[in-house]
Amino acid sequence: VNFGCSTTMTGSFIGDGLVGLGGGDLSLVNQLGADTSLGRRFSYCLVPYSINASSALNFGARAAVTEPGAVTTPLIPSAVDAFYTILLTSVKIGSSTIAPPKPCPIIVDSGTSLTFLDKALLDPLVKELAGRVKLPKAPPPEDLELPLCYNVSGLKEGQIAAKIPDVELGLGGGAAVTLKALNTFAVVQKDTLCLAIAPSARSSLIGNIAQQNMHVGYDLDKGTVTFAPADCASSYPAPSPSGSL
Repeated sequence: VNFGCSTTMTGSFIGDGLVGLGGGDLSLVNQLGADTSLGRRFSYCLVPYSINASSALNFGARAAVTEPGAVTTPLIPSAVDAFYTILLTSVKIGSSTIAPPKPCPIIVDSGTSLTFLDKALLDPLVKELAGRVKLPKAPPPEDLELPLCYNVSGLKEGQIAAKIPDVELGLGGGAAVTLKALNTFAVVQKDTLCLAIAPSARSSLIGNIAQQNMHVGYDLDKGTVTFAPADCASSYPAPSPSGSL
């Protein structure tokens, strides 16, 4: 497996490293697919931010998404090889459906926290949520351009979740993914809950907050992405220190 080691880093993102699961020729998943029997398949199950546990990363046969409620959508050509792009056809809240004015490619990205949508979708989504969520409004933090925030002082996590409606993403091929409260809203500072969806400056994107407690599997040979609701902390418990990887 070819890999690189950096000696100097600049910019806003300074990390210990990247696994490299993108679609490019030199990505880890493409190298494993070419040189092993694992195929070009991988999946992850992201544990919610509120839980102190590790998230699972699977390859080969273990990357199959078989949980109840699993739905599959086709990958579509992307302007950048490293990005995994699918088609967003609608956003639904209750009986209200918001459809984009034209087909909307959207990137599935585990490395970005927020979800980003075109304003043509985001503005009516915010209006619909604002009319349904019965919580006192709050200003967003100064450093975050988030369109909808609430004061949740004195409320527990379960009480907050009960006040947030589900959001259903309609995807290419007829798939539909349901986003729960932990997928659409996040506590960004003490007592302030904000919609974790922001206006897109360039590309629309499904971030990792929206993917919490989902088993998400990529099959690059079939050209598909599969989503299933999951309790990631209990479905994929972290191994004990004496366990094997």
